[in-house]
Amino acid sequence: MATKVVMIGPPHCGKSTLSNYLADATDSTSGEYLPTVGVRILEFSCNMPNSDPVDIELWDCGGNPQYESCWPAIARGAAALILVANADVPVTESQFLEMLYLRFAAQHGLKESQCAVFLNKIGDVNEDGKSSLHAKTKVPKEKVSMEDGSEVHAAFCRTVSSALTALSEEWSEEKTRS
Repeated sequence: MATKVVMIGPPHCGKSTLSNYLADATDSTSGEYLPTVGVRILEFSCNMPNSDPVDIELWDCGGNPQYESCWPAIARGAAALILVANADVPVTESQFLEMLYLRFAAQHGLKESQCAVFLNKIGDVNEDGKSSLHAKTKVPKEKVSMEDGSEVHAAFCRTVSSALTALSEEWSEEKTRS
């Protein structure tokens, strides 16, 4: 069974570019921005460090709020959530990330260790990464850039590994209680 990973964030932050890279999918566009309509599902195998490869089902979700009515169905059964933000967009994007975190993680029982924020460097931007999820959460923040694809892959593997560890611990606790 594949591990379901949901990737979502505001429009135009690079979710599909990151998803295509991770799935080794070809981008057939001419470089112009084409927003994802609803959701795209990409399937691939991810080579995890110190572990067997993991089959991934990556749900690349359109970040436009017009798809909000679909989000509960998209979130159902997710093992991990990756919130993507443009690293150089002001803090206003943080409010949108918080809403997405509540809708996708909190309402569906995902722990902070099953989530990550990818601060995606698009072009020549500030290295500090201004967008973030509220400081009261312990959701890991990863600075990523397509300029260094190996770091994108490493951040993705860390997120999936952490999510699978959290799920394994949860299953062990449930088994112990039974």
